[in-house]
Amino acid sequence: MAFTYKPSIIVTAWFVISNLLVSWDATYMLCRPHSMPGGKLHFLWKPYALYGTIDYVYGWPAYNDKDGFPGAQAFLTLVESMFLYYYIYTSYFSTNQNTRLNGAFVGLFAATSCFSKTTLYMLCEYFSGFKYVGHNPLPTLISLYILPSAPWIFMNFYAMMAIGGQLKGAIVGATAEKKTK
Repeated sequence: MAFTYKPSIIVTAWFVISNLLVSWDATYMLCRPHSMPGGKLHFLWKPYALYGTIDYVYGWPAYNDKDGFPGAQAFLTLVESMFLYYYIYTSYFSTNQNTRLNGAFVGLFAATSCFSKTTLYMLCEYFSGFKYVGHNPLPTLISLYILPSAPWIFMNFYAMMAIGGQLKGAIVGATAEKKTK
């Protein structure tokens, strides 16, 4: 029997919601300094006036240091977004099972990429001695840095397991089907 990929509603909802947020975030990073306080486009990203004082990667310190990681991360975020939209399109609108399966692999890769990138972002802070967030009191660090970032780790891990589990089933099923022939 042929494998049919069935997308998880939870994963799809996460991908749609997170894609809207991370696209907004990435464009903030890529439009700096115009998106920053005092910039001509800042009105589109007003909440970042506060966040740039919590996480200096988003504020003037990293920008003035010409830290390349924020821009590189933002660029990769937009690539991930395109991959996730491809996943959503193929999962819900394609009738071709090979295309749906390819889309599932792309969704798995994108979720893994986002999980890895977010974890790397946090680890960079840890291994730099909390260079860009260490100035915050612990309650602020937890409520405005750690907790808002956590869904991008945990939900993408969930997506990796949900999509990966189905793909594993397809591989196991195809292997078993091949052995019976």
